[in-house]
Amino acid sequence: MYDFNILANRDQLADTISGAIANLQTTQNRHGAWEECFDTGVMSDAQTVISLYLLGVSNRQWTDPILHRIESSQRENGSWGVYPGDEGDLSTTVECYYALALKGRWASRPCQQALAKNFIRRRGGLHQCRNLTKMFLAVGGEIPWSWLPSPKTYSWFFAKFTPVHIWNVVMFTRLHIPPMLVLSSKRYVSEFVSELVLQDLLHRRSQTASTTSPTKEWGRWTRGRMTRCLQMMLAEREMDGTAAGYHSSTFLLLLALRALGYPTSSSEIQKPLQAMRRNLYELDGRSVVAHQQTCNAHVWNTALALQAFEEAGVGKDSVVLRKGISYLLSRQHSGVGDWLMKSEVQPGGWGFSSNNTLHPDTDDTVSSLKALYPLAHEHREVWSRGVKWLLAMQNNDGGWSAFEKDSHHQWLEWIPANDMRRSMTDPSTADITGRVIEFLIRCRVVPLDDDIIQRGLRWLIQHQENNGSWFGRWGSTYLYGSWCAVRALAAAEISSTHSVLAKTKKWILSVQNRDGGFGESCESDIKGKYVPLEPGTPTQTAWGLDTILNLMEVEESRREWLRLSRAAHAAAEWLLKSAEFGAWCEEYPTGSAFPGALHIRYHIYPKVWPLMALCHYQRVMESTVGEGR
Repeated sequence: MYDFNILANRDQLADTISGAIANLQTTQNRHGAWEECFDTGVMSDAQTVISLYLLGVSNRQWTDPILHRIESSQRENGSWGVYPGDEGDLSTTVECYYALALKGRWASRPCQQALAKNFIRRRGGLHQCRNLTKMFLAVGGEIPWSWLPSPKTYSWFFAKFTPVHIWNVVMFTRLHIPPMLVLSSKRYVSEFVSELVLQDLLHRRSQTASTTSPTKEWGRWTRGRMTRCLQMMLAEREMDGTAAGYHSSTFLLLLALRALGYPTSSSEIQKPLQAMRRNLYELDGRSVVAHQQTCNAHVWNTALALQAFEEAGVGKDSVVLRKGISYLLSRQHSGVGDWLMKSEVQPGGWGFSSNNTLHPDTDDTVSSLKALYPLAHEHREVWSRGVKWLLAMQNNDGGWSAFEKDSHHQWLEWIPANDMRRSMTDPSTADITGRVIEFLIRCRVVPLDDDIIQRGLRWLIQHQENNGSWFGRWGSTYLYGSWCAVRALAAAEISSTHSVLAKTKKWILSVQNRDGGFGESCESDIKGKYVPLEPGTPTQTAWGLDTILNLMEVEESRREWLRLSRAAHAAAEWLLKSAEFGAWCEEYPTGSAFPGALHIRYHIYPKVWPLMALCHYQRVMESTVGEGR
């Protein structure tokens, strides 16, 4: 029998798990949800300050805490970045510089201003920014509209006869295109601009921003499509007036409504502004420093927290569990969202945020269903509708994607006007597919030999990287994708002798840090290959540990099992040593959205993933000791 060193310190393990449960429980709100921050960095902070200025809204209680965060986040080289350790990002730096300039915040910081200017100039200036940044600059009159792609580039999405329609673009981009098309077609410049503050960053030949109106010929040609843009924008609004609760699509929507003649005082603008204000997250608890969340993550947070409690053995009659499940029940979609407009499938999925009622996604649906599983028999109708929606989202290739079904027009990513990677389509991914398959098997939704599962497994196996890992779309990156895939394959009882798991085992052991932890840089997502991060992070170490535990559960060789167990002990010890009273500190983003442009730090992740991994570790090791392996 292998000496488990008392389960990597049995008492410390039990105390850490107990402390983590208590810590997680204290942050549940009175409605049963968890409201931890969805932190996408300073990009959304700067865009909020800029948008409010362009809409003529002055609210220092809203903007001052955001501006404090922007100021405190500036790097020594004058830039702002999208993840710790990067060299700075031009678009993010320009947006932060612009926000501070509009509010007169540079007067007391001349040295930092000079550094920021130098960084912007060295990186090519305003002309090299991403199109979304240039959209805000053009509405502010700082750059000419001619710097942006012609509206004709996207207007054909709204033509009556076109091979690819606006509905072929993934939802989170689709919501941005109509307002951007309206703004660029009208070459709108906000009436609230009192002065230009970026002119010293322009080249001399382009110092005067163009405010020329579109030609009459263009106006006649686009009138019908402009009408369809307006109809789509209004139809796609949530009940609170936002565009799926996203800050950027909502602010672009409001600016487009201004361009179309809606006054700022109208309910069409004021109502969504109030909703955006509710997404301001106090980072210090004193309203001094705050982050404007891209949207809130209440549904995702709550589903994960409930799964953590269930993994920890909290009984289904627990008050905290019952309250959380009641919250999830209240957030199941019952209306017809935009995907459902193209389908006969009845609604039943879940969205990411509390105010998302029209745009369900696969990941939140499967996560909510996993959380509901212990009480599925009490909520058969909810469970049935959710499962039917989830199964209907399987793509023709056998995998699952996040928001769309069969979003396979990959050539859309190569449209010259698209300067954001993975922003136009929504193909099947290993992380989403793995999570769905594992759920379907472990929660006994369909039999293992069902074609739904077999097609999904084939897709996973076919999309393994040559080195044995899998690419994860929504987490960072190869650790996340591999973890999701391995959980599915282990649930399917794929033999450890199968080449797919043999390669994975070799890979996961090769990327474990010497101290036992796991860490992967956001740079992996940019370079398309695994880039290690030392020291590791609690979240990624939890994913690595859980990957190893799943491999152990299907391992047939005693020698290999012992090798895996040593790696599991090292990862568990790392988590135990890095915890303080059941809490882990994590500053590094472990979520992914757009490589090199938007990386995500979920504040709830270090509260749930280490807890779940340690509970799994405890269960596997105790059962192994009992078996005398």
